[in-house]
Amino acid sequence: MERDHYLAIIGILIIIAIAAFGGVKNPHRGLFYPGDPIKQPQKSQIEEKIKEVERQIKNLETEKNKSVFSEKVSIGYVNRSTDPSQEYITIQMKGQVPEQIYLTGWTVKSTSSGASVTIPKATYLFFTGMLNSEEGIYLENGDTMYLVTGISPNGASFKLNKCSGYLEQFQNFVPYINSNCPLPRNEDLSSIPNRVINDACFDYIDSFPSCRIETNTLPANWSHECTTFISTKINYGSCINTHKGDSDFYQHEWRVYLRRNASLWKMNRENIVLYDNLGKIVDSITY
Repeated sequence: MERDHYLAIIGILIIIAIAAFGGVKNPHRGLFYPGDPIKQPQKSQIEEKIKEVERQIKNLETEKNKSVFSEKVSIGYVNRSTDPSQEYITIQMKGQVPEQIYLTGWTVKSTSSGASVTIPKATYLFFTGMLNSEEGIYLENGDTMYLVTGISPNGASFKLNKCSGYLEQFQNFVPYINSNCPLPRNEDLSSIPNRVINDACFDYIDSFPSCRIETNTLPANWSHECTTFISTKINYGSCINTHKGDSDFYQHEWRVYLRRNASLWKMNRENIVLYDNLGKIVDSITY
């Protein structure tokens, strides 16, 4: 079907070219000989027709190279920087997309410099203090991927969850990971006896911020149950164990790192293209 379309357009171009040169065919000799000169209005119409056919060919080429994901995934933003830890591209789902889309293996390429990278695997649920396994990345409805050029502050690419804000306390992520962890005062405090001796402890927990572990020495006269709760229950690992079954545990955000020591994208006059696993164009951004 596509081949027939191209042949039809080529045929139109040949006919237009013959008309443009004012030639007609001699049926007896199979040769062309000059016909009547083309008047200027006719010539303008022919030139416009040629341009229209050229536009059709260009549109066909564009459609041929367009990915089936072009209406579902887009490049949202490029954070330009000469520092690879601060340079990133956002790749996001467009509108309401019912299915998951597998992005690992897709390519991001600069048509200006030729720089090219492949989207890697990542850790779905990151744990501290251990080697995390990696798997392919699926974007879901509402998801955004931050594809960062540099090295991850915690050594991993991962999906954010409601406890991820704890990671920001001692590490610097770009962009900043929001502090929206569950508040300590809303956790199960039943392990702390409700006695007068623990009133100061309860008051302290009530005012304790989210996504922060205790770094100060606690008063010696506080109960063992109180200090144990603060030191063992208010942290990233405990937050995960408590809330990983929550329906809203995972957030719509991935942090994916390319582990480069230098920036990839130009500061200006840049064109970045996102290709799917078949090499088809998903989206592009120019600045």
